[in-house]
Amino acid sequence: MFAPEVLGPTVDRLVELAGGGQALEFAIGTGRVAGPLPERGVPVTGIELSRPMIDQLRTKVHEATIPVILGDMATAVAPGKYTLDYLVYNTISNLLTQAEQVACFRHAARHLTPGGRFVIELWVPELRKLPPGQQAVVCHRRPARRRPRQAVAIAPGLRRPPRLRGHL
Repeated sequence: MFAPEVLGPTVDRLVELAGGGQALEFAIGTGRVAGPLPERGVPVTGIELSRPMIDQLRTKVHEATIPVILGDMATAVAPGKYTLDYLVYNTISNLLTQAEQVACFRHAARHLTPGGRFVIELWVPELRKLPPGQQAVVCHRRPARRRPRQAVAIAPGLRRPPRLRGHL
C-alpha cells in the first residue's frame, strides 16, 4: 500500500486522469496518495471526516499545499471545480448503504468540471470461493519454524481445529 511499486503507478494514473486540472480526494486520510500529486503538478484538495487523520496529514504536508475540508465525503463541499475526484483503497465501502453511496456519487458530480472524472479504487472479495450460503472469516496462521504460511477460513460459530488453537 505504501510501497513505491504500488503507490507510483497509482499516482502516475491520477496525474494522467487529472489532465492538467485540479483533483479532489474524498476521505484523504493521512495523504498517502494525495501527497505526491502537487509535486507532479496536480493541485489537490481533500475532504476528511477524521480530525486525527488530518492532524497526521499535517505532519507531512502544509495546509497551503493540500487544503482539507473537515466533513463527510458525501456531503462536505470543497471550493471550486475539479477535473478529477477520487476515492482510494475501498473508501467507498465506509458508506454502508447504497443510498449513502449514491449520494456520494452525486456529490462527486457536483464538484466536477464538464468532462471531469470520478475514480474509485475498489476491491471486491472473492465470494465465489465460499460454499453457497456459508459466511467465513479468513485468518492466517503464524508460521512455525520451517512451515509455510497457511490461510484458514473459519465459519462464525465454529470452533477452531485443535491444531490451530492458540496460533491465530
